[in-house]
Amino acid sequence: MKRLRYSRWDGTQQLFSDKKKEIIDHFMENIMKGMSPNTSMAQMLWEGFPLAGMDFRVMGLEEMIEQIQSQKEDLFSQYSLEKIFDKPMNDLRFLLEDEAMSRREAGAAPPPTYDELPAGLLKKIRSLKKFDFINEESRELFDNWQKREQDILDLYDFYSEYAERFFGEEYLDFEQALELMRQFQALDQLQKQLLRGQFEQIDEEQLRQLLGDEAKASFNILLQLPNVVSDEKLIQSTEWGIEMTPRGLRTLGETAFGKLFHHIKKDRRGENPGNAPQTGELLPDSSRPYRYGDRFDLDLTQTILNAIPRGPGADGGIALDPEAFYVREREQMVTTTTAVLLDLSWSMSRDGRFEAAKKVALALDHYIRSRFPKDKVHTIGFSTEAVELKGRELAMAVWDAYRPFTNLQGALQLAMQLIKRSGNRNNRVLVITDGQPTAYYIDGALHVEFPETINGISRNACMATLAEVKRVTAQGMNIETFMLDDSPVLLEFTREMARINKGRAVLCRPGKLGELILVEEIKRRGGKI
Repeated sequence: MKRLRYSRWDGTQQLFSDKKKEIIDHFMENIMKGMSPNTSMAQMLWEGFPLAGMDFRVMGLEEMIEQIQSQKEDLFSQYSLEKIFDKPMNDLRFLLEDEAMSRREAGAAPPPTYDELPAGLLKKIRSLKKFDFINEESRELFDNWQKREQDILDLYDFYSEYAERFFGEEYLDFEQALELMRQFQALDQLQKQLLRGQFEQIDEEQLRQLLGDEAKASFNILLQLPNVVSDEKLIQSTEWGIEMTPRGLRTLGETAFGKLFHHIKKDRRGENPGNAPQTGELLPDSSRPYRYGDRFDLDLTQTILNAIPRGPGADGGIALDPEAFYVREREQMVTTTTAVLLDLSWSMSRDGRFEAAKKVALALDHYIRSRFPKDKVHTIGFSTEAVELKGRELAMAVWDAYRPFTNLQGALQLAMQLIKRSGNRNNRVLVITDGQPTAYYIDGALHVEFPETINGISRNACMATLAEVKRVTAQGMNIETFMLDDSPVLLEFTREMARINKGRAVLCRPGKLGELILVEEIKRRGGKI
């Protein structure tokens, strides 16, 4: 008979598949924020993460280290080490006094007095090592402290290093001080092991005793973290650390699209997305009654459902005739090229702007490539200069802290080159930015300039960019600009771009960016939300 044994969750058990998915989602979310795979893994290890389905938050190394430090600070504020050597020193005084009394009674030479011995507790004890005690109790007491020479030495070292930091009002004796020392050393050792990543040296039972059951369960999950991600073939080890595999890059796009798509559905319908994998599957194409001349793309399910009420045919089967036919509605298949211009300037790091913009770029790239493989989609990142972000470059994209200027002109020029190369005639340019141009080219030479005032414009950069907008417009290209900052100067510049190009200019919050762009793209291609 098969038996099942249930036990309390402690982190050592194999993770359920849905918990693994949560862990992978957290890993991917960090990549979308602009972290590298190495940084994403390190962040999860350091800060921890929730496991919603288990109502459990995995403690990160930071929280464990902070708890250890807090316990150490509590010990500092509670105890004093001023009297920890009183017991052995007093015992040494008493045993010498008892020995002196016994020797007087026996007419023997007196022992040295306590003050005549060398300075320092250990030196006093060592100086009496060869002394011939005649008082048996004095001999036993001395032997006891002589055997504890190592404890005294260890406590001396501890005292010399930490005595000044213990400022509490609770005085400890020698034995209590030893116990405190061992507790403190265990905390200190665990803290150093966690900080240094020496996980294989950590005693899990000692960790539980010091930090509790949740910490032990969390630690066991953190140990599984790299394997959970690598077992899904999402990352691979290299000489520089870990990097995304091709499967990992595809999963990143699917995750970005799925999260945005289901978030939009939830916002619109007030529904929860459920536990199914969020792959971002769209609703089926709509259908309508067949009309003469339509492409005969039969919606078989709807056709049969429409034919059943009409009654059986002569042979007793379902009678199908043109009046029962339903065909799928599809747009005319026209290949398009979409260029997404993603601002990588440093200001995008604020208020969740970059994370929202990158997630949209990943989702759009995944949606178009997976569902419309004949179409072209290019993502162009621009800061001081512009560069196409392909596959891995887009997945690993992060704002540019070292090249902080904004070269929208260069991004538009690169977009035009890529669009022309594609040969498609139905094209569009999406610009996601939060700043005005501050970099531009003149005859191929790069120029940068700061705004004239704190809230002013970079006049030459703006003029060069608007001239490029005119050239793009003359080529019949439509520009849609999504501005993530509400500065009056930026809004005016965006309106001027829209006036020249006759395109769309939208002021939006980062949280609404996915809905504005993704919903429009899905609807434009005939899909439903």
